[in-house]
Amino acid sequence: MAPKAENLYERLGRPKWIVAPMVDQSELPFRLLTRRYGAELCYTPMINAGQFAKSTAYRLEALGPVLESDRPLIVQFAGHDPATLLEAARYVEDVCDAVDLNLGCPQGIARRGRYGSYLLEEEELVIDIVRTLSSQLSVPVTCKIRLFRGDLERTLRLCRGLEEAGCAMLTVHGRNRHQNKLLTGMCDWAAIAAVKAAVQIPVIANGGIAVFEDLKRCLETTGADGVMSSEAILENPALFSNNRDALEQLVDQNRLAREYLDLAQEHLPIKSDGSCPKCVKAHMFKILFWGLQSHHDLRERASSAHALEDYRAVLQELELRGWDQPCFGRGELFRREISWYHRHRQNEGSETTSLKIALGTADLPDGLRAEEEDEECPWSAMIFGDSAAEDC
Repeated sequence: MAPKAENLYERLGRPKWIVAPMVDQSELPFRLLTRRYGAELCYTPMINAGQFAKSTAYRLEALGPVLESDRPLIVQFAGHDPATLLEAARYVEDVCDAVDLNLGCPQGIARRGRYGSYLLEEEELVIDIVRTLSSQLSVPVTCKIRLFRGDLERTLRLCRGLEEAGCAMLTVHGRNRHQNKLLTGMCDWAAIAAVKAAVQIPVIANGGIAVFEDLKRCLETTGADGVMSSEAILENPALFSNNRDALEQLVDQNRLAREYLDLAQEHLPIKSDGSCPKCVKAHMFKILFWGLQSHHDLRERASSAHALEDYRAVLQELELRGWDQPCFGRGELFRREISWYHRHRQNEGSETTSLKIALGTADLPDGLRAEEEDEECPWSAMIFGDSAAEDC
């Protein structure tokens, strides 16, 4: 292992609670909000290496300023050309703690762009990319992967190869690329445990985290060094603190929405007409999910909102009316059925169904399998000339 990769986990502060790279969602204000409530390491949104290498405007838009209060920070890139990835990473090696290679994005756009979980099929190329980056960058290189479908040995072989090539830390999403959206299924923590046992570098577990209580269960089951959250923390940015602030006061969804809007006001670029980036809308629809589902007029107002003040007005009216919240951080009072995270995870309760989904043998409605392959999030950044997956 290269000297710069040694002890990366210790130099990061031995983080247990980690925020995933999410296209158009893990931007600076959201990262700062999660750090306020227990997040110990954050990733940037996935960045297109090709555009980042050639466009100053894109570099400013995709990364923006890096604050000391937003460290430790790992910058994630997507791409398939070693030289281009190296050129892009050299722009950030002095302002981040590591560079991550996206080998997990499951969306159809990743297949067309030859990156993410589809690049895993080109194992020799992946190893070459990691070896190139780890040998020529001044910061360590990490990887985020998904499992191979029905082939744990192949997954373990790849992970050992990544370690040998210089990968300093490995995040494993315990699902394969076919387990996505309506076909999510249960996360395979046993497979993550197998990866942890097969390598010497730190392993971060990703997937299957809905509430605070899941964090400890995941660590105990997988033996992983830390836990990464993606979709769950989008709905509940206070996940890692069990929805408690520094004074042990309960933090509800209304407060999280207010605090996010305040951070957005401080850190996001606001246009002259008052309009704000579309990531704000995406966050509001997740944090206030059931409230907007229950109050159709406010949902319409939020849908057409452009300025931060528009969202503040919707939030204020929602607070005045009152709404049924999922009750995060309140143990048995948690209401799974009204949580955004569980909107298409009803099949997670069935191990048989989940196994069939993981192996590709589940009975599905006509056209659903093809639809899953190409499903794209309407609020995602158009960074590859098409929309991309939110959790990468």
